[in-house]
Amino acid sequence: MMKLYLFAILCSVVQTERDRAPNIVFVIADDLGWNDVSYHGSDLNSPVIDELAKSGIRLEQHYSQPECSTTRASLLTSRYIVRTGLQNDVILNGGGMALPTDEVIWPQYMSELGYDNYLVGKWHQGFNSWQETPIFRGFDYFYGYYGGQIHYFAHYHTKFGGHDLRKDYKDKDGKFKQEILKDKLGDYLPKLLTDEAIRLIKNQDKNKPMFLYFSLPNVHSPNQSPKGYIRKYCPKGISDYDRKQLSGNLGGLEESLANLTRALKDTGHWENTLLVFISDNGGAPIGIPSFAGHSNYPFRSGKATLFEGGVRVPAFIAGPYVKHLAGQETNGLFHVSDWMPTIASFINKNTGRSFKLKNEIDGIDNYKMIFEGGKSSRNEILLQINKGTEVMRMGNYKLIVGMAGKYDGYVNHKGRPEIKIRYDEPTTTLGKIKCAVGLCGGFDDYVKDPVDGAHIRLYDIEKDPSESYNIADKNPAIVKSIRNRINELRGIVRPPQYHNKIPQAHHQKSRGIWRPWKSEEGFDISYEILNKVEL
Repeated sequence: MMKLYLFAILCSVVQTERDRAPNIVFVIADDLGWNDVSYHGSDLNSPVIDELAKSGIRLEQHYSQPECSTTRASLLTSRYIVRTGLQNDVILNGGGMALPTDEVIWPQYMSELGYDNYLVGKWHQGFNSWQETPIFRGFDYFYGYYGGQIHYFAHYHTKFGGHDLRKDYKDKDGKFKQEILKDKLGDYLPKLLTDEAIRLIKNQDKNKPMFLYFSLPNVHSPNQSPKGYIRKYCPKGISDYDRKQLSGNLGGLEESLANLTRALKDTGHWENTLLVFISDNGGAPIGIPSFAGHSNYPFRSGKATLFEGGVRVPAFIAGPYVKHLAGQETNGLFHVSDWMPTIASFINKNTGRSFKLKNEIDGIDNYKMIFEGGKSSRNEILLQINKGTEVMRMGNYKLIVGMAGKYDGYVNHKGRPEIKIRYDEPTTTLGKIKCAVGLCGGFDDYVKDPVDGAHIRLYDIEKDPSESYNIADKNPAIVKSIRNRINELRGIVRPPQYHNKIPQAHHQKSRGIWRPWKSEEGFDISYEILNKVEL
């Protein structure tokens, strides 16, 4: 854990081309599994991702959180998810959950360093009030969707309905504006987002740095792609229907990355850009909500679980700043909360600029590990403390107390024998009723892993990355040591938020559009609905 401190190195700096504040382009893929990229031996093809990863350095022990909104909250705040109150579940449209507004997030700090901050794509940090939306949290411009999932062509929320594609900004007088982009109906969303990111890149003043947070929908379900993409991108020999559909979705991600990097190079921005790529969580294999044919092999389970398959994800850094590291990988521990302090240190090394933290953070500056080939500054990662569930990685060991997730098993699509998915059994009466009608969910519905029936599990991740051998009984001292450390951190836990059914939050109350529903004094909001014009 890091205390309040100033990211500062007092030194005189000779201004050169490299001393200009670097552009930061942070790309998040959605639900991309460990075994969905070909550099991890996948049966799918990802040549653009592979080439970018090869040109820089891969982070092979990068841990995200198990679901979309939790990872984004930890990334943006540089804090463990238990500090935010979002540890209990994923944020749902109209459910009332949101990243608290007293959390200071990354673009607010970047503004202090003179950056233009753009968010293109998925927000997924809540929108009950306008103060919870991107423009009021440090971003200068937002083009994308507030919720967690979206139809790739019709642009409505695929679970709850309601239009969710928009553009938010402030005009020259500082007045907030919003355009509801119904005129884009039928257009392929990843291309819309990529074209908008490219427009921002082309218009960016080279004398002012940009922080581009590019959060794509690919490869989250539903697996949708333009006609011909599956034929174009699916490797021969893949017969699984869902894997085929995923190949087209992955192809869309590949095209977005190719076009984005081409634009950075064509405009001359690439030489002054650091590009970061991560997945927000593991993929969703058979039996997991949002199932979309993903594979996390050789890791156990996937999205929505705290097993390795849910939290250990593809990640790399590319660009001229790391060309001396081309082809290398690091196996040091790295948590998604580490990005802000690590990038802050990188900016400071290049410019001497720094910012002062307003909240205590848990992210660790891992600059030396990434840029200088040193060891990781992190020895532990707290992944969860919630309702009897405790999960921590410490050194080579990972301790799981209670429920690791709703789903278990190992799934791959490379001809290896598949292990059938097993489900955790609900133990509460309410949980059994919910599961009977297909509504299983929530940490309070489950308590045990059905594979070994153990309440306490310890794995040596270095020797057993698939988490197949519970060694807790043979190593009580290690279990005790990790649990003692978890107990030391209980004081940072914020009471968890829960979903509520809020009728006034539903899109039907707002002309079929997802928008903030809380009334706020002093907010003069102007919005315009742009409709598709048929020629």
